[in-house]
Amino acid sequence: MNQKPFCAIDIGSFSIKGLVADINSKKGSVDIVHMAEASSHGVRRGIIFDVEDAAHAIAGVLSQCEEAAKQEINEVSVGIGGPCLETRFAKGTIIVSRPDEQIGEDDVRRVQETIHTTPGPQNRTILHVIPRYYCIDEVDRVKTSPVDMQGARLSLEATVVDLFTQASLNLSKTFAVVGVQTSVPVANILAVSKAFISKRDREQGVAVIEIGAETTSLAVFEDEELLHLAVVPLGSQNITNDIANALKIHFDTAERIKIAFGSAIEAKVNRKEEIDLSQFIEGEDEIVSRRHVAEIIEARASEILGFVNDELKKMDRAGKLPAGAYVYGGGSQLPYFTQLMKHELKLSARYLTFDQYSRYFDSHIGISYAGVCGLLVWHLDSIMGERRPMGQSGMAGWLKKFIGNFLP
Repeated sequence: MNQKPFCAIDIGSFSIKGLVADINSKKGSVDIVHMAEASSHGVRRGIIFDVEDAAHAIAGVLSQCEEAAKQEINEVSVGIGGPCLETRFAKGTIIVSRPDEQIGEDDVRRVQETIHTTPGPQNRTILHVIPRYYCIDEVDRVKTSPVDMQGARLSLEATVVDLFTQASLNLSKTFAVVGVQTSVPVANILAVSKAFISKRDREQGVAVIEIGAETTSLAVFEDEELLHLAVVPLGSQNITNDIANALKIHFDTAERIKIAFGSAIEAKVNRKEEIDLSQFIEGEDEIVSRRHVAEIIEARASEILGFVNDELKKMDRAGKLPAGAYVYGGGSQLPYFTQLMKHELKLSARYLTFDQYSRYFDSHIGISYAGVCGLLVWHLDSIMGERRPMGQSGMAGWLKKFIGNFLP
C-alpha cells in the first residue's frame, strides 16, 4: 500500500474488534485487508476500568492489523458504547456579524461552537453535536444550511451525545499506553445506524438496537434526526448467567448450550426435546429439557426488551415507529429473536445487514463486525465533510466524486 491504511477499533465488553482497510483515492476503491478480534480485558459494560489490561488487549488486535497491512499503524478510529453515553438537547444563539444581516459560513461556525461552550452537566464530555435545525430571529426554522439567508439572530438546536469524562480520560490513557493516536471517538450505535439504516427508514421513524454482552444500546431516529440514545445495563451475558444458575453448571458450559440449543421463544421448542449434558461436561449424566432452557432465555430477553420499550415510552414512540426496529449484536442471534422483539415492542423487527455496502463488505464478514464496518463508512463520510468536527472545512470537489463511488 502506498497510503496509510485506515484502522478502526471497536471496544466491546466481550471482545475487541479491529478492521484495517486500504482506501485508494486514485482507483476510488476500498479493500478490506483484515478483520481481527481478541477477548476483552479491562473493559466492563463498554467502559475501560483497567488501562493496562485494556491496552494489552487492544495492542494484540492492532498487532494483527499491522501484520496484515505490512506496515505500522499510527492512528486509529475508535468506537465506544456503554452506559457512559447519554443524549440531551442544547441550544446556542449568536448575533449575525454582518451589518446587512446576511448569514455567512462564519456565523454558522460560531453558532455551532456555542453548543460546546454552553454549560452542560458536570463530569460530561461532548462527543457529538448533531444539528436538528437552525432558527432565524426565533421565527423561521430551517433544517438545511442558513448561509445567505437574512436575520439578526441565528440559533441552533442540536442533539448532543456526551460521555462520562472519566471514561474519556481512561480511553485516552489506554491508547497512550498502546502508542497510537486516535481520532475523535464515535458512539458505535450512531455510526452503525448512519451507515446501515437507510435514509428513508430514518426519516419515517426507526429504532436501532444492539444486544451486546453486558449492555443493550438503543438509538431512535425520526425525520432523519437522532431523537434519543440510551443504554440498558443488561445483555446476553445475563442470559448465560441465568442458564448457568438454573442448571448449576459453569458459565462457559451455559454459553455453549445457549448457542447450540437456545431459542428466544419457549413455545417454538418441542416439549419432548432434551439436552444431554454429557456432550458438554465430561462425566455428567443429567438430561435437561430444551424447552426449560428456552423458558430461561425468553424471560431474560423479554426483560431486556421491556427496558428498551420503557425508553420508547419516555419519548411517546412505543409502537409508533413506522420503519420498526433493527437489531444486531451477538445476543440477538438466537432463533426467533426478531419474533420476540415484534411481540414485546409492538413493532416490525428485522436483523441489520450490510446490504447497502455489499460491494465491499463481503458476505463472509459477520454482522458481529458491524461496529468497525460502521466506523469505516463514518470515516468515508467524514472525508466529504458531512460529519467532520465542527469548525473544520470540507475537502475539494474531486474528493466528493471519489466518495460517491462508495455511497449507495
